[in-house]
Amino acid sequence: MTRFSGAMPAEESFRKWEAENRARRDQYWNALHLMRREYLEENLGDYDLTSRPTMHYWAEQKYGFKMGIDGQGNYTQDHEVVDPKRYMLFQLKYMK
Repeated sequence: MTRFSGAMPAEESFRKWEAENRARRDQYWNALHLMRREYLEENLGDYDLTSRPTMHYWAEQKYGFKMGIDGQGNYTQDHEVVDPKRYMLFQLKYMK
């Protein structure tokens, strides 16, 4: 029997926190995936990438939140709510 074989209270609380954090992250990424479909439908036929907004600008204008972007231009799980009313619409529509 090792010292790590039994579950300690702190370990259980961390596992619970990690599971909740993972569930929220997965919910956010699934919502972005669904939102991307709407973005592509609205910009259908607009093949000039300089004349249409990128998805993160579009999301900020339409749904009121800034998507996190890392130094290489990849989206991250971080986001900042700019307009709570629009963000609530995003949550009602996509976060199920």
